[in-house]
Amino acid sequence: MSSLPAPAAPSVASLDPRVCERARLSRDPRFDGLFFTAVRSTGIYCRPVCPAPAPKPENVDYYPSAAAAESAGFRPCLRCRPELAPGGAPGAAATRPWPVRSS
Repeated sequence: MSSLPAPAAPSVASLDPRVCERARLSRDPRFDGLFFTAVRSTGIYCRPVCPAPAPKPENVDYYPSAAAAESAGFRPCLRCRPELAPGGAPGAAATRPWPVRSS
């Protein structure tokens, strides 16, 4: 009996704003740690799985790491603790230009 391999997790390089937006709105756990959502109207950044109410898309930017969001002046969300997320460690490498605007 053979089993099929599990689908590969998406990589940061393969993400575009539409994919990030869908993952954020659906709170897809496969994207946790692959990107971080920063909300310009509040100055907070979150994980894509954050249980907080979804912000308006025009207020959202996406970053490849928690460190990148913090260096852009955002502070971590106290609900989802993005600085502790997988891939959220300082020095996480970006493979494409960031931030990416959702609009």
